[in-house]
Amino acid sequence: MIRHVNIPALILSSCVLFNFILCFVHTNVMPVSTSWIMLCELGLVGIAFLCGMKSIDKSKIYWLYVLGAQSFIVLLLCLVKEDLLIKPLRDLILMPVFVILGLSAAKINMTRFVVVILSTVGAAAIWEMLAPQQFLQIFNFRDYYIAKGTLDEDFILPLNTFASGVRPQGRFLFDLPDVHRISSVFLEPVSLGFFSFMIALYAISISKYISRAARIFILLSSTFLIWLSDARMALGCLILSFLFAPLFKRVDHRFSVLVFPAILVLSFLLNEMGVLNKEGEGLGARLHSTMTLLSETTWEKLAGIKGYEYFTADSAFGELLHNVGFIGFLLFWLAPIFFMRAVHSSARIYIFGLSIYVGCAFMLSAAIFTIKTAALLWFFYGYIIARSRLMEERSQSA
Repeated sequence: MIRHVNIPALILSSCVLFNFILCFVHTNVMPVSTSWIMLCELGLVGIAFLCGMKSIDKSKIYWLYVLGAQSFIVLLLCLVKEDLLIKPLRDLILMPVFVILGLSAAKINMTRFVVVILSTVGAAAIWEMLAPQQFLQIFNFRDYYIAKGTLDEDFILPLNTFASGVRPQGRFLFDLPDVHRISSVFLEPVSLGFFSFMIALYAISISKYISRAARIFILLSSTFLIWLSDARMALGCLILSFLFAPLFKRVDHRFSVLVFPAILVLSFLLNEMGVLNKEGEGLGARLHSTMTLLSETTWEKLAGIKGYEYFTADSAFGELLHNVGFIGFLLFWLAPIFFMRAVHSSARIYIFGLSIYVGCAFMLSAAIFTIKTAALLWFFYGYIIARSRLMEERSQSA
């Protein structure tokens, strides 16, 4: 019986849902501390690593080297800074751990899991949209984030949402009056948008191996959830990935290394030309924040020895430079791109889509490091590489 249990699906479901469950416990049963959340994350990462390492091959050894290099850099900086850098280490190791888990799951058809988890997230999102007061009384996002230390107790919101749960200027596309930015099981809307993009990218990348009905359901549902969450970056990344998928599957995936430098140059030009509003919380303000941070760069800061003074919460690139320096950033950006010399067309589509998403998030949001979405992102990366290779081998031998 145990052989037929989809262990990766259970691990990924737990990564997506554990904060939602803890929020329910905190709201209705007993207070939840930061230690609970950290223990849950640590346990999930440990279980994922052990399951992924049940068998070892050449591809996994590469990721063990990446994991070792990341751990060594963080340990070295712990000694230099005389500080325990637990969160920076967590931010980095999610990638190799869940890639290894994905590489281990090649023989499992994960599409059923994708449909089920998407349906679960979608049902919670619709409940939150139709009955927000009831939903947010049962799942009080605001109090949960105060308990985590993410929000201040004096931070007042019209609903019990996270800070970004209400956008004052309204939804950017087809606004719905009195409907806030939906968060669903993720407790904040940005992660719902990122989750939906990843699920859609999975369907686009592996479309030749899944049914037409499943593909249409995944793409339509994901787009609907992106709209509900008002996730502009997720929608932009999805449109680019969908439109250029025919090109991506024909191009060497290693050219994706150019994606972030191109985004960085474009961001610099937009910031210098002043075509975007640099005030508030919009795109222009996010880009200006990252550019301001980079303007104070010194050799000590690039090495990770000295942190940046400027606020980095809205910049994943700034977070990496602040915590682990330029070498830590390179390990994060280059490791997945140069993992293999050649991959099948499905994996090429996914890697280019991933590069667009990570490259944009580097400039706009540090939410790419949260296990709620990072586990899926990196699992799908390893899974699609291994699954597409296995399916091609089977078709050739048939």
